[in-house]
Amino acid sequence: MINKLKKISLFFNIEDKLLSEISSFCKIKKYQKDEIIFYEGEKEKYFYAVVYGNVLMYDTDLKGEIIPKNQITCGDVFGLIARIQNRPFCLNARSESECEIIQINFEKFKKYISNPPFSDRIIKMLSNNIVQEIEFNKLQKYDATKRVIYTLLNFPQKFVKKKKYMLAKELNMTPETLSRILSKLKNEEIICYCEKSIKVLDKEKLQKYINE
Repeated sequence: MINKLKKISLFFNIEDKLLSEISSFCKIKKYQKDEIIFYEGEKEKYFYAVVYGNVLMYDTDLKGEIIPKNQITCGDVFGLIARIQNRPFCLNARSESECEIIQINFEKFKKYISNPPFSDRIIKMLSNNIVQEIEFNKLQKYDATKRVIYTLLNFPQKFVKKKKYMLAKELNMTPETLSRILSKLKNEEIICYCEKSIKVLDKEKLQKYINE
């Protein structure tokens, strides 16, 4: 268990003695593709960490269709903020692939969170979540092209971690519209495709699109 915890960002460079203590209230659970880990509104005693695989955090609309919100990958923690705030989960979590996940008992872990390095890492996690939520909400005032460009400038990691159909849904457009906009930017040599990610070649031109 200690070696698995070492793969999780929250536990990087933590001494083995402390990891041994924490491992005593952790357990491993494996999920097949498309298994539910928890539903919105549930309030569990655990938070979670991904050893391998991908987890989709999502909401649903009035028709029951999935609205992707975040993709959790190897080394990421999820469900911790809800436990700290003592509230139910605000999103659903589902395995996108075969996953190995560590369930960590929050009641036993919480005695550590007020001390460094955990306190610093959790504060940074909270701050990043708040800033990203504020910035991403600004997308509502833009048309489709500017929504893509704003995301490229401010959330480039979304083009690495997320599948295209998920990102399109989050940006409130069809996958075809997203592909068309990205192709246009590629043809203008503003972006390029590098393996599974997108690289911005000319930030000034992107910024001009936003300011138009």
